[in-house]
Amino acid sequence: MTAQALPYGPAFGPGILLPVTMLLLVPLVIAARRAGSIAGAFVVVALWLRTTAGAYHLYMFQPLAGGLSGNALLSIGVTGFGLLFVVRPANLALKWLLPVYALIILALLSASLNGDAAGGVNAAVKYAYMIVIMIAVFQALRSDPEARFLSWAMVSFLPLLVFQALSLALNLPKGSEDGDGLVWIGGYNHEAAFSVALLTGFLVGCFARSAPRAVRVAFLAATFLGILLAGYRTTILALAPLALAVFLSGLTMSVRRDQRGPMAVTAMVAGVLLVAVAALLYRESFTDLAAFLADPAGLIKPPRDFDLLERQVMSGRPLIWSSYIYAWANGTPLQHLFGLGPESWEGVFKVYPHNTLVATLYELGWFGIAAMVALWTVMFAAAASAQGERFKLLAAHFAFFLLNMATMPFWQVEGLAFYGLLCGYTIYAARAATRPRPDPLRLIHS
Repeated sequence: MTAQALPYGPAFGPGILLPVTMLLLVPLVIAARRAGSIAGAFVVVALWLRTTAGAYHLYMFQPLAGGLSGNALLSIGVTGFGLLFVVRPANLALKWLLPVYALIILALLSASLNGDAAGGVNAAVKYAYMIVIMIAVFQALRSDPEARFLSWAMVSFLPLLVFQALSLALNLPKGSEDGDGLVWIGGYNHEAAFSVALLTGFLVGCFARSAPRAVRVAFLAATFLGILLAGYRTTILALAPLALAVFLSGLTMSVRRDQRGPMAVTAMVAGVLLVAVAALLYRESFTDLAAFLADPAGLIKPPRDFDLLERQVMSGRPLIWSSYIYAWANGTPLQHLFGLGPESWEGVFKVYPHNTLVATLYELGWFGIAAMVALWTVMFAAAASAQGERFKLLAAHFAFFLLNMATMPFWQVEGLAFYGLLCGYTIYAARAATRPRPDPLRLIHS
Protein backbone atom coordinates (compact mmCIF):
# COMPACT_ATOMS: atom_id res chain seq x y z
CA MET A 1 0.00 0.00 0.00
CA THR A 2 1.01 3.59 -0.44
CA ALA A 3 0.17 6.82 1.32
CA GLN A 4 0.32 8.96 -1.81
CA ALA A 5 -3.46 8.85 -2.25
CA LEU A 6 -4.41 9.92 1.26
CA PRO A 7 -7.08 12.39 0.04
CA TYR A 8 -8.87 9.48 -1.57
CA GLY A 9 -8.00 6.61 0.73
CA PRO A 10 -5.47 3.79 0.60
CA ALA A 11 -4.37 2.53 -2.81
CA PHE A 12 -2.75 -0.78 -3.67
CA GLY A 13 0.92 -0.69 -4.58
CA PRO A 14 2.68 -2.60 -7.39
CA GLY A 15 3.30 -5.56 -5.09
CA ILE A 16 -0.43 -6.32 -5.17
CA LEU A 17 -1.53 -4.66 -8.40
CA LEU A 18 0.86 -6.42 -10.79
CA PRO A 19 0.43 -10.07 -9.71
CA VAL A 20 -3.35 -9.71 -9.39
CA THR A 21 -3.55 -8.05 -12.80
CA MET A 22 -1.52 -10.86 -14.35
CA LEU A 23 -3.93 -13.40 -12.89
CA LEU A 24 -6.91 -11.42 -14.18
CA LEU A 25 -5.43 -11.48 -17.68
CA VAL A 26 -6.09 -15.22 -17.91
CA PRO A 27 -9.92 -15.03 -17.85
CA LEU A 28 -9.76 -11.93 -20.06
CA VAL A 29 -7.90 -13.78 -22.82
CA ILE A 30 -10.38 -16.67 -22.61
CA ALA A 31 -13.34 -14.28 -22.72
CA ALA A 32 -11.99 -12.30 -25.67
CA ARG A 33 -11.30 -15.46 -27.67
CA ARG A 34 -14.83 -16.76 -27.06
CA ALA A 35 -16.69 -13.48 -27.56
CA GLY A 36 -17.71 -14.63 -31.03
CA SER A 37 -16.73 -11.59 -33.08
CA ILE A 38 -14.12 -8.86 -33.33
CA ALA A 39 -16.67 -6.33 -32.09
CA GLY A 40 -17.61 -8.51 -29.13
CA ALA A 41 -13.98 -9.10 -28.20
CA PHE A 42 -13.32 -5.38 -28.49
CA VAL A 43 -16.12 -4.59 -26.02
CA VAL A 44 -14.81 -7.18 -23.56
CA VAL A 45 -11.23 -5.87 -23.71
CA ALA A 46 -12.20 -2.18 -23.72
CA LEU A 47 -14.31 -2.59 -20.58
CA TRP A 48 -11.59 -4.63 -18.87
CA LEU A 49 -8.96 -2.01 -19.62
CA ARG A 50 -11.16 0.71 -18.10
CA THR A 51 -11.96 -1.20 -14.92
CA THR A 52 -8.34 -2.26 -14.46
CA ALA A 53 -6.89 1.21 -15.11
CA GLY A 54 -8.90 2.56 -12.19
CA ALA A 55 -6.83 0.52 -9.77
CA TYR A 56 -3.68 2.19 -11.14
CA HIS A 57 -4.93 5.74 -10.59
CA LEU A 58 -1.73 6.79 -8.82
CA TYR A 59 0.05 6.31 -12.12
CA MET A 60 -2.71 6.74 -14.70
CA PHE A 61 -3.59 10.25 -13.48
CA GLN A 62 -0.04 11.46 -14.11
CA PRO A 63 0.99 13.11 -17.42
CA LEU A 64 2.77 10.52 -19.56
CA ALA A 65 3.09 12.03 -23.04
CA GLY A 66 2.25 15.37 -24.58
CA GLY A 67 0.76 16.54 -21.29
CA LEU A 68 -1.84 13.78 -21.47
CA SER A 69 -2.50 11.50 -18.53
CA GLY A 70 -2.35 7.75 -18.76
CA ASN A 71 -6.15 7.60 -18.60
CA ALA A 72 -6.47 10.05 -21.48
CA LEU A 73 -3.99 8.11 -23.60
CA LEU A 74 -5.79 4.86 -22.86
CA SER A 75 -9.16 6.35 -23.90
CA ILE A 76 -7.63 7.79 -27.09
CA GLY A 77 -6.00 4.45 -27.88
CA VAL A 78 -9.21 2.48 -27.38
CA THR A 79 -11.19 5.00 -29.43
CA GLY A 80 -8.64 5.08 -32.25
CA PHE A 81 -8.38 1.29 -32.42
CA GLY A 82 -12.16 0.97 -32.45
CA LEU A 83 -12.59 3.49 -35.25
CA LEU A 84 -9.83 1.97 -37.37
CA PHE A 85 -10.40 -1.75 -36.91
CA VAL A 86 -13.85 -2.39 -35.41
CA VAL A 87 -16.45 0.19 -36.38
CA ARG A 88 -17.91 -0.18 -39.87
CA PRO A 89 -18.08 3.28 -41.48
CA ALA A 90 -21.69 2.75 -42.56
CA ASN A 91 -22.77 2.41 -38.94
CA LEU A 92 -21.49 5.89 -38.18
CA ALA A 93 -24.54 7.10 -40.13
CA LEU A 94 -27.08 5.52 -37.75
CA LYS A 95 -29.83 8.10 -37.17
CA TRP A 96 -29.72 7.59 -33.41
CA LEU A 97 -26.23 9.10 -33.33
CA LEU A 98 -27.33 12.52 -34.59
CA PRO A 99 -27.76 14.05 -31.08
CA VAL A 100 -24.27 12.84 -30.15
CA TYR A 101 -22.83 14.49 -33.24
CA ALA A 102 -24.71 17.66 -32.29
CA LEU A 103 -23.03 17.58 -28.87
CA ILE A 104 -19.60 17.13 -30.47
CA ILE A 105 -20.17 20.05 -32.86
CA LEU A 106 -21.44 22.25 -30.02
CA ALA A 107 -18.45 21.32 -27.85
CA LEU A 108 -16.01 22.28 -30.60
CA LEU A 109 -17.94 25.47 -31.42
CA SER A 110 -18.24 26.54 -27.77
CA ALA A 111 -14.55 25.86 -27.21
CA SER A 112 -13.68 27.96 -30.25
CA LEU A 113 -15.92 30.85 -29.18
CA ASN A 114 -14.33 30.82 -25.72
CA GLY A 115 -10.75 30.46 -26.95
CA ASP A 116 -10.10 26.99 -25.53
CA ALA A 117 -9.65 24.52 -28.37
CA ALA A 118 -8.17 21.88 -26.05
CA GLY A 119 -11.38 21.64 -24.03
CA GLY A 120 -13.39 21.03 -27.19
CA VAL A 121 -11.03 18.31 -28.37
CA ASN A 122 -11.16 16.57 -24.97
CA ALA A 123 -14.97 16.59 -25.02
CA ALA A 124 -15.05 15.33 -28.62
CA VAL A 125 -12.74 12.42 -27.76
CA LYS A 126 -14.97 11.41 -24.85
CA TYR A 127 -18.06 11.37 -27.04
CA ALA A 128 -16.12 9.48 -29.72
CA TYR A 129 -15.24 6.85 -27.10
CA MET A 130 -18.93 6.46 -26.30
CA ILE A 131 -19.81 6.19 -30.00
CA VAL A 132 -17.21 3.46 -30.53
CA ILE A 133 -18.53 1.41 -27.60
CA MET A 134 -22.09 1.96 -28.81
CA ILE A 135 -21.45 0.81 -32.37
CA ALA A 136 -19.23 -2.09 -31.26
CA VAL A 137 -22.07 -3.40 -29.06
CA PHE A 138 -24.54 -2.93 -31.93
CA GLN A 139 -22.29 -4.80 -34.37
CA ALA A 140 -21.59 -7.59 -31.89
CA LEU A 141 -25.33 -8.11 -31.42
CA ARG A 142 -25.94 -8.22 -35.17
CA SER A 143 -23.61 -11.20 -35.44
CA ASP A 144 -24.66 -12.61 -32.05
CA PRO A 145 -28.39 -11.94 -31.44
CA GLU A 146 -28.32 -14.09 -28.29
CA ALA A 147 -25.77 -11.67 -26.78
CA ARG A 148 -23.37 -14.45 -25.84
CA PHE A 149 -20.53 -11.91 -25.85
CA LEU A 150 -22.14 -10.17 -22.88
CA SER A 151 -21.82 -13.37 -20.89
CA TRP A 152 -18.08 -13.16 -21.46
CA ALA A 153 -18.12 -9.40 -20.82
CA MET A 154 -18.88 -10.16 -17.16
CA VAL A 155 -15.19 -11.08 -16.94
CA SER A 156 -14.38 -7.42 -17.63
CA PHE A 157 -15.64 -6.48 -14.17
CA LEU A 158 -13.66 -9.04 -12.20
CA PRO A 159 -10.95 -6.42 -11.43
CA LEU A 160 -13.51 -4.33 -9.55
CA LEU A 161 -14.83 -7.26 -7.56
CA VAL A 162 -11.42 -8.79 -6.86
CA PHE A 163 -9.79 -5.56 -5.69
CA GLN A 164 -12.84 -4.68 -3.60
CA ALA A 165 -12.67 -8.11 -1.98
CA LEU A 166 -8.98 -7.52 -1.26
CA SER A 167 -9.75 -4.19 0.42
CA LEU A 168 -12.26 -6.01 2.61
CA ALA A 169 -9.88 -8.86 3.42
CA LEU A 170 -7.05 -6.44 4.26
CA ASN A 171 -9.40 -4.05 6.11
CA LEU A 172 -8.50 -1.06 3.94
CA PRO A 173 -11.61 1.12 3.67
CA LYS A 174 -11.91 4.72 2.55
CA GLY A 175 -13.78 7.51 4.28
CA SER A 176 -17.11 8.19 2.57
CA GLU A 177 -17.75 11.34 0.57
CA ASP A 178 -19.94 12.67 3.39
CA GLY A 179 -17.39 11.85 6.05
CA ASP A 180 -20.00 9.87 7.98
CA GLY A 181 -18.84 6.32 7.32
CA LEU A 182 -16.53 3.96 5.50
CA VAL A 183 -16.74 2.64 1.95
CA TRP A 184 -14.89 -0.15 0.19
CA ILE A 185 -13.61 0.62 -3.28
CA GLY A 186 -10.59 -1.65 -3.62
CA GLY A 187 -7.89 1.01 -3.75
CA TYR A 188 -9.60 2.92 -6.56
CA ASN A 189 -9.59 6.71 -6.75
CA HIS A 190 -13.15 7.59 -5.73
CA GLU A 191 -16.41 5.82 -5.03
CA ALA A 192 -18.25 7.69 -7.83
CA ALA A 193 -16.31 6.20 -10.75
CA PHE A 194 -15.91 2.85 -8.99
CA SER A 195 -19.63 2.45 -8.33
CA VAL A 196 -20.61 3.60 -11.84
CA ALA A 197 -18.25 0.98 -13.26
CA LEU A 198 -19.92 -1.65 -11.07
CA LEU A 199 -23.32 -0.41 -12.23
CA THR A 200 -22.11 -1.04 -15.79
CA GLY A 201 -21.27 -4.57 -14.69
CA PHE A 202 -24.77 -4.97 -13.27
CA LEU A 203 -26.16 -3.76 -16.60
CA VAL A 204 -24.10 -6.37 -18.46
CA GLY A 205 -25.42 -9.05 -16.11
CA CYS A 206 -28.99 -7.90 -16.78
CA PHE A 207 -28.69 -8.62 -20.50
CA ALA A 208 -26.28 -11.59 -20.41
CA ARG A 209 -29.22 -13.91 -20.96
CA SER A 210 -27.17 -16.73 -22.46
CA ALA A 211 -25.01 -17.11 -19.34
CA PRO A 212 -25.74 -20.06 -17.04
CA ARG A 213 -28.43 -19.01 -14.57
CA ALA A 214 -26.29 -19.69 -11.49
CA VAL A 215 -23.35 -17.68 -12.89
CA ARG A 216 -25.58 -14.79 -13.88
CA VAL A 217 -27.37 -14.64 -10.53
CA ALA A 218 -24.07 -14.82 -8.65
CA PHE A 219 -22.60 -12.02 -10.78
CA LEU A 220 -25.66 -9.80 -10.34
CA ALA A 221 -25.58 -10.41 -6.59
CA ALA A 222 -21.85 -9.63 -6.40
CA THR A 223 -22.13 -6.37 -8.34
CA PHE A 224 -25.26 -5.38 -6.38
CA LEU A 225 -23.46 -5.93 -3.08
CA GLY A 226 -20.35 -4.20 -4.43
CA ILE A 227 -22.36 -1.07 -5.23
CA LEU A 228 -23.80 -1.03 -1.72
CA LEU A 229 -20.31 -1.42 -0.22
CA ALA A 230 -19.04 1.45 -2.37
CA GLY A 231 -21.62 3.59 -0.61
CA TYR A 232 -22.14 6.23 -3.30
CA ARG A 233 -25.73 7.35 -2.79
CA THR A 234 -26.33 8.55 -6.36
CA THR A 235 -25.38 5.17 -7.82
CA ILE A 236 -27.39 3.30 -5.18
CA LEU A 237 -30.43 5.39 -6.12
CA ALA A 238 -29.82 4.76 -9.84
CA LEU A 239 -29.41 1.04 -9.18
CA ALA A 240 -32.89 0.77 -7.64
CA PRO A 241 -35.09 0.83 -10.80
CA LEU A 242 -32.76 -1.46 -12.72
CA ALA A 243 -32.48 -3.97 -9.88
CA LEU A 244 -36.26 -3.90 -9.41
CA ALA A 245 -36.80 -4.51 -13.14
CA VAL A 246 -34.43 -7.48 -13.07
CA PHE A 247 -36.18 -8.90 -10.02
CA LEU A 248 -39.68 -8.50 -11.45
CA SER A 249 -38.85 -9.81 -14.93
CA GLY A 250 -36.79 -12.66 -13.50
CA LEU A 251 -39.67 -13.91 -11.35
CA THR A 252 -42.22 -13.47 -14.12
CA MET A 253 -40.19 -15.27 -16.78
CA SER A 254 -39.25 -18.14 -14.45
CA VAL A 255 -42.68 -19.79 -14.80
CA ARG A 256 -44.77 -21.15 -17.66
CA ARG A 257 -46.48 -18.65 -19.95
CA ASP A 258 -49.96 -19.45 -18.55
CA GLN A 259 -48.73 -18.71 -15.01
CA ARG A 260 -47.03 -15.40 -15.76
CA GLY A 261 -50.06 -13.23 -15.00
CA PRO A 262 -50.41 -14.32 -11.35
CA MET A 263 -46.63 -14.38 -10.97
CA ALA A 264 -46.38 -10.79 -12.27
CA VAL A 265 -48.85 -9.68 -9.59
CA THR A 266 -46.89 -11.56 -6.92
CA ALA A 267 -43.65 -10.07 -8.17
CA MET A 268 -45.12 -6.55 -8.05
CA VAL A 269 -46.21 -7.04 -4.43
CA ALA A 270 -42.79 -8.41 -3.53
CA GLY A 271 -41.15 -5.50 -5.35
CA VAL A 272 -43.18 -2.95 -3.40
CA LEU A 273 -42.18 -4.65 -0.16
CA LEU A 274 -38.52 -4.61 -1.15
CA VAL A 275 -38.70 -0.91 -2.01
CA ALA A 276 -40.32 -0.21 1.35
CA VAL A 277 -37.60 -2.13 3.19
CA ALA A 278 -34.87 -0.33 1.22
CA ALA A 279 -36.50 3.02 2.00
CA LEU A 280 -36.41 2.22 5.71
CA LEU A 281 -32.80 1.06 5.60
CA TYR A 282 -31.59 4.14 3.71
CA ARG A 283 -33.98 6.72 5.12
CA GLU A 284 -31.19 8.59 6.94
CA SER A 285 -28.95 8.64 3.87
CA PHE A 286 -31.66 10.18 1.71
CA THR A 287 -33.33 12.49 4.24
CA ASP A 288 -31.73 15.60 2.76
CA LEU A 289 -32.74 14.46 -0.76
CA ALA A 290 -36.37 14.39 0.38
CA ALA A 291 -35.95 17.86 1.88
CA PHE A 292 -34.52 19.19 -1.38
CA LEU A 293 -37.27 17.63 -3.52
CA ALA A 294 -39.89 19.17 -1.23
CA ASP A 295 -38.74 22.67 -2.28
CA PRO A 296 -35.99 22.54 -4.94
CA ALA A 297 -36.43 26.19 -5.92
CA GLY A 298 -35.68 27.22 -2.35
CA LEU A 299 -32.14 25.86 -2.60
CA ILE A 300 -31.28 27.21 -6.05
CA LYS A 301 -30.23 30.74 -5.19
CA PRO A 302 -27.12 32.93 -5.16
CA PRO A 303 -24.28 31.05 -3.41
CA ARG A 304 -23.75 33.88 -0.92
CA ASP A 305 -27.29 33.33 0.40
CA PHE A 306 -26.62 29.77 1.60
CA ASP A 307 -26.38 29.39 5.37
CA LEU A 308 -24.20 26.78 7.08
CA LEU A 309 -26.88 24.08 7.20
CA GLU A 310 -27.92 24.61 3.58
CA ARG A 311 -24.32 24.22 2.47
CA GLN A 312 -24.35 20.66 3.84
CA VAL A 313 -27.55 19.47 2.15
CA MET A 314 -26.89 16.56 -0.24
CA SER A 315 -23.13 16.91 0.26
CA GLY A 316 -23.36 20.54 -0.86
CA ARG A 317 -24.85 19.77 -4.28
CA PRO A 318 -27.47 22.58 -4.30
CA LEU A 319 -24.67 25.03 -3.48
CA ILE A 320 -22.54 23.59 -6.29
CA TRP A 321 -25.41 23.72 -8.78
CA SER A 322 -26.29 27.28 -7.82
CA SER A 323 -22.66 28.37 -8.20
CA TYR A 324 -22.58 27.10 -11.78
CA ILE A 325 -26.03 28.37 -12.74
CA TYR A 326 -25.37 31.88 -11.48
CA ALA A 327 -21.90 31.93 -13.06
CA TRP A 328 -23.49 31.01 -16.40
CA ALA A 329 -26.20 33.65 -15.88
CA ASN A 330 -23.46 36.27 -15.46
CA GLY A 331 -22.04 35.39 -18.87
CA THR A 332 -22.64 37.12 -22.19
CA PRO A 333 -25.75 36.51 -24.34
CA LEU A 334 -23.59 34.40 -26.67
CA GLN A 335 -22.42 32.31 -23.68
CA HIS A 336 -26.04 31.85 -22.63
CA LEU A 337 -26.60 30.15 -25.97
CA PHE A 338 -23.30 28.27 -26.41
CA GLY A 339 -21.91 28.12 -22.87
CA LEU A 340 -18.52 29.01 -21.44
CA GLY A 341 -16.73 26.10 -23.09
CA PRO A 342 -16.20 22.38 -22.39
CA GLU A 343 -14.33 21.71 -19.13
CA SER A 344 -14.04 25.48 -18.55
CA TRP A 345 -14.99 24.96 -14.91
CA GLU A 346 -11.53 23.55 -14.17
CA GLY A 347 -9.45 26.20 -12.47
CA VAL A 348 -12.60 28.21 -11.68
CA PHE A 349 -14.47 25.88 -9.33
CA LYS A 350 -13.04 23.43 -6.81
CA VAL A 351 -15.42 20.61 -7.76
CA TYR A 352 -17.18 19.51 -10.95
CA PRO A 353 -20.89 20.38 -11.34
CA HIS A 354 -22.33 17.07 -10.06
CA ASN A 355 -25.27 17.30 -12.49
CA THR A 356 -25.17 16.73 -16.23
CA LEU A 357 -27.79 19.34 -17.07
CA VAL A 358 -26.11 21.98 -14.90
CA ALA A 359 -22.75 21.13 -16.44
CA THR A 360 -24.18 21.22 -19.97
CA LEU A 361 -25.83 24.59 -19.35
CA TYR A 362 -22.56 26.03 -18.06
CA GLU A 363 -20.36 24.51 -20.78
CA LEU A 364 -22.63 24.44 -23.87
CA GLY A 365 -25.51 26.77 -23.01
CA TRP A 366 -29.13 26.40 -24.06
CA PHE A 367 -28.18 24.69 -27.33
CA GLY A 368 -26.24 22.09 -25.35
CA ILE A 369 -29.23 21.46 -23.08
CA ALA A 370 -31.41 20.94 -26.16
CA ALA A 371 -28.92 18.44 -27.65
CA MET A 372 -28.53 16.51 -24.39
CA VAL A 373 -32.29 16.27 -23.82
CA ALA A 374 -32.70 15.21 -27.46
CA LEU A 375 -30.17 12.41 -26.95
CA TRP A 376 -31.94 11.10 -23.85
CA THR A 377 -35.33 11.38 -25.53
CA VAL A 378 -34.23 9.61 -28.72
CA MET A 379 -32.68 6.73 -26.79
CA PHE A 380 -35.63 6.40 -24.41
CA ALA A 381 -38.01 6.35 -27.38
CA ALA A 382 -35.85 3.68 -29.02
CA ALA A 383 -36.03 1.61 -25.83
CA ALA A 384 -39.81 2.02 -25.75
CA SER A 385 -40.04 0.65 -29.29
CA ALA A 386 -37.58 -2.18 -28.70
CA GLN A 387 -38.32 -5.81 -29.35
CA GLY A 388 -37.85 -7.95 -26.25
CA GLU A 389 -36.60 -6.90 -22.79
CA ARG A 390 -38.28 -3.52 -23.21
CA PHE A 391 -39.05 -3.28 -19.49
CA LYS A 392 -35.40 -3.69 -18.49
CA LEU A 393 -34.21 -1.31 -21.19
CA LEU A 394 -36.58 1.43 -20.02
CA ALA A 395 -35.51 0.84 -16.41
CA ALA A 396 -31.85 1.07 -17.43
CA HIS A 397 -32.41 4.39 -19.23
CA PHE A 398 -34.30 5.73 -16.23
CA ALA A 399 -31.41 4.60 -14.01
CA PHE A 400 -28.99 6.51 -16.20
CA PHE A 401 -31.19 9.60 -16.02
CA LEU A 402 -31.14 9.41 -12.20
CA LEU A 403 -27.38 9.03 -12.29
CA ASN A 404 -27.10 12.26 -14.27
CA MET A 405 -29.08 14.22 -11.71
CA ALA A 406 -26.44 14.12 -8.96
CA THR A 407 -23.20 13.14 -10.69
CA MET A 408 -21.76 13.39 -14.22
CA PRO A 409 -21.43 10.07 -16.03
CA PHE A 410 -20.67 11.96 -19.26
CA TRP A 411 -17.56 13.35 -17.56
CA GLN A 412 -16.40 9.90 -16.43
CA VAL A 413 -15.16 7.33 -18.90
CA GLU A 414 -16.96 4.74 -16.76
CA GLY A 415 -20.24 6.57 -17.35
CA LEU A 416 -19.58 6.85 -21.09
CA ALA A 417 -18.98 3.10 -21.20
CA PHE A 418 -22.27 2.50 -19.38
CA TYR A 419 -24.29 4.67 -21.75
CA GLY A 420 -22.47 3.46 -24.85
CA LEU A 421 -23.22 -0.14 -23.95
CA LEU A 422 -26.84 0.63 -23.07
CA CYS A 423 -27.47 2.65 -26.23
CA GLY A 424 -25.79 0.07 -28.46
CA TYR A 425 -28.11 -2.61 -27.06
CA THR A 426 -31.09 -0.26 -27.37
CA ILE A 427 -30.39 0.62 -31.00
CA TYR A 428 -30.09 -3.05 -31.92
CA ALA A 429 -33.35 -3.91 -30.14
CA ALA A 430 -35.15 -0.96 -31.74
CA ARG A 431 -33.98 -1.94 -35.24
CA ALA A 432 -34.98 -5.56 -34.62
CA ALA A 433 -38.51 -4.38 -33.83
CA THR A 434 -38.83 -2.66 -37.23
CA ARG A 435 -37.73 -5.62 -39.32
CA PRO A 436 -40.58 -7.37 -41.11
CA ARG A 437 -41.23 -10.80 -39.70
CA PRO A 438 -41.11 -13.70 -42.17
CA ASP A 439 -44.49 -14.80 -43.50
CA PRO A 440 -45.04 -18.48 -42.50
CA LEU A 441 -47.25 -19.11 -45.57
CA ARG A 442 -44.61 -17.70 -47.89
CA LEU A 443 -42.00 -19.93 -46.29
CA ILE A 444 -44.24 -22.96 -46.80
CA HIS A 445 -44.83 -22.22 -50.51
CA SER A 446 -41.26 -21.20 -51.28
